Amino acid sequence: MSEMKKEARYAEDKPKSCEYCYWWDDKKRICVLGEEKCYYLLPDKPKKPASPCDGCPYGRNNPCIGFCMKKLLGQKS
Repeated sequence: MSEMKKEARYAEDKPKSCEYCYWWDDKKRICVLGEEKCYYLLPDKPKKPASPCDGCPYGRNNPCIGFCMKKLLGQKS
């Protein structure tokens, strides 16, 4: 099964080339941190729930009957 590679997001102040980065080791010609731990790499965007019942233990196949159990479970008396 092939995995789709997601597009990496970088901060605006990232140099255009890694050779100009502070973490670039000129002698070894590599980044000290590596691509996965790049200083300028931004975290993934949080996914927005598709419906209000996402994450509700009672709304797995069908929405709650008559009232939202997720709201009731979240309320503290």
